Amino acid sequence: MDEKITYEEMIEFIWQQREIEFVYENKKYAFLSHKDGFMFVCDNQTQGSTYDTLDQMVKEIRINGKTFLELFKNDELTITAVL
Repeated sequence: MDEKITYEEMIEFIWQQREIEFVYENKKYAFLSHKDGFMFVCDNQTQGSTYDTLDQMVKEIRINGKTFLELFKNDELTITAVL
């Protein structure tokens, strides 16, 4: 994505249950919707179980001990798509 997403916009995307793709430390990650909820993917491999909501997953998933929103807020990752 060319335009910088604000923290408030990211919260809105999560609230809207949008799929989010990003890169962190040269690995591709995604929060993807699935018929049973949402799943976390790293380099095209599902990580862990399916979550009922994107909000729940974003709060519980840790990457190197940090939540997605911590990494986003600290500008440690690059958003590549919001679908």
